[in-house]
Amino acid sequence: MMMNPSFWIEAGLAMFAGALLNLTPCVLPAVPIKVRTILREAGETAGSRALSAALFTLGSVSFFAALGLLTALAHLQWGVLFQSRWVLTGLILILVLLAAASFSRRSLPIPGALAQLGGARYFEPFASGMAGGILSTPCTGPLLGGVLVFALTRPTLDIVTLFVAIGLGMALPYVLLLLRPSWLQRLPRAGAWTEVVRHSFGWLLLAAALFFMQSLLPGWLGKALWLLWLAALAVWVLFVATRTRDRRSRWAAVLAAVPALGLAYFGSGVWPLAGQGMPWQPLRADAVAQISALHRPALVEFTAAWCLNCRVMEGTVYRDPAVLKAVRESGAVALQADLTRPDPALQTLLTRYGGAGLPFLAVLDSRGREVGHFSGLFTAGALIGRLHELPTSIVSTDAGAPRDSADEVGARMTSTPAGAVVTLDIARGWHVYSNPPSTPYLIPASVRVFRAGRALPITPRYPPGQDIGMRVAGKTILVYENGARIDLPGLTDLRAVQVRVRVQACKDSGLCLPPATIVARPPSS
Repeated sequence: MMMNPSFWIEAGLAMFAGALLNLTPCVLPAVPIKVRTILREAGETAGSRALSAALFTLGSVSFFAALGLLTALAHLQWGVLFQSRWVLTGLILILVLLAAASFSRRSLPIPGALAQLGGARYFEPFASGMAGGILSTPCTGPLLGGVLVFALTRPTLDIVTLFVAIGLGMALPYVLLLLRPSWLQRLPRAGAWTEVVRHSFGWLLLAAALFFMQSLLPGWLGKALWLLWLAALAVWVLFVATRTRDRRSRWAAVLAAVPALGLAYFGSGVWPLAGQGMPWQPLRADAVAQISALHRPALVEFTAAWCLNCRVMEGTVYRDPAVLKAVRESGAVALQADLTRPDPALQTLLTRYGGAGLPFLAVLDSRGREVGHFSGLFTAGALIGRLHELPTSIVSTDAGAPRDSADEVGARMTSTPAGAVVTLDIARGWHVYSNPPSTPYLIPASVRVFRAGRALPITPRYPPGQDIGMRVAGKTILVYENGARIDLPGLTDLRAVQVRVRVQACKDSGLCLPPATIVARPPSS
């Protein structure tokens, strides 16, 4: 399966992050030393510099590709890893310890022999590229630990590709300096600002620890800890910005806080997100068998509390007004499968749809067949396009076939002293679902009253549903047939009144039409 375009944006960001790792105080001072050593061993002709740059890149990529492959092997058991409270607790402790290492002036220990690694003429650049990633661990190890944790939720090929991108990004400054040795004089020198960058990794790792921690804590305690973290981060940025004389340190503090705030924005739930969200209905393991019996399209989202990209999608694509409109027009029901805790039935469903990591969204037609899916991050336009490709009718392909529920259901109003009454005129052999619905996945008949375009506070009284022998997963489905009456108590003045009835018409044999909103005919004069 081809990767979607949004993944290559993520890979580009990973490459950019790899390049930024060279600005840490452990790596930056070593860059010109390594470049000069390679030039001395391999020579300074254009051909030898180009070959050295290629070998250095190969060494860096080899290290990070191996690390990505090891992560992918762990990824094969991602469900067990992240669904275990003990594993989550261990990850949180690791992140907190790595954050403490970022704030500390002490480096993580590395084998001393690696620092002296050298070799023959063209082995030197390859060995330097491979050892560069390991040598950087005193400063980049904490951040890389956070990348490892988040990468575990991705498909295998994505994981390896992301780590290769990090290796390419880390090798990029060396490659440029090998090809243009004169730029060595322009390289920024380490100083107080690089320590600020290192401390910023600590804030990011603490945010990552909080993100995973909130799935183990009560909601109020998780939000309280996020607020405490935000206050501490603000104090740190203010302290660096006002107490240091180094201009680069001030800018580094402000810019370094941006990714940490981004993680907090999408992952904490502290900030209220604008707009209406997708009306997800929880998909329970015992209701999986009902999906194919709904006779309407469906979106099945697989998510988890520890999935950061899932939070990003909830705050962006699933709140896009155009997406919500397309979902309403298609008549699709939005189902959400929560894999925060182990659930064999839901995990089997994820595998059946072709999912390997989170987030994952399956698009089903009205017969319960998967007609498309999205893995990882994707755009609102991609989802809207897929929804528009869904068939508008499953009853017949004949020219005279009904197009939606309005072709088989009508509504008319009558007036009584106690209020108005809406009577449903339903074609023989058809029905609509009762209100309240027998299962949360059905579209019940519903009535709204408007006067001059404004909704009136009228509460309809729906009649009991009828049992016509329909069963879904052993549950009786109640319906309305022709002549069902819905009372609108207190609605005695029908001037300029419009009554809208939302229904989904289904044949008694089980096939359903797309839902429609019809306007009830007013009483004759």
